[in-house]
Amino acid sequence: NKLYKEQKFPEAIAKYREALGAETDDKKKAGYYFSIASIQGRKLGQNGQARTNAYNAAKLRPDWGRPYMLIGDLYAKSSRNCGKDGYSRGLAVIAAIDKYRKAKSVDSEVAAEANKKIGIYQGSIPPKEDVFMRGKQGGKKDKVGCWIAETVTVRYN
Repeated sequence: NKLYKEQKFPEAIAKYREALGAETDDKKKAGYYFSIASIQGRKLGQNGQARTNAYNAAKLRPDWGRPYMLIGDLYAKSSRNCGKDGYSRGLAVIAAIDKYRKAKSVDSEVAAEANKKIGIYQGSIPPKEDVFMRGKQGGKKDKVGCWIAETVTVRYN
């Protein structure tokens, strides 16, 4: 934590990894993975690695919504750069909303925050016209571009 506060992020990650190696308690391990993920995603722009470590945290603590909230935030932040048009960027927003929904489904403590973010981003999913112009249909699957590379169920406003 001291290294984090000093903004020595790679060094902080190294210390968290060291702690992971010595820890046997899954709840504490999950916290270390989440701390690593948060630094990677929020401070270093290492989104793919952040997602992997957030999922590691979620596996160790399946009832914890924070890792999914972090992934949702990373997806939402990236959505502006995920594609050249509103449809592609909207798919990234759908992926973010899906993570917020997952977070609140496993952890009621994050439900209010998740609902707020869902409300904020709901208006950025693709408009119906964009979906049909692409020859797509609501309820069908499509792959999100950029680093997200997940398959989502197409929805539209």
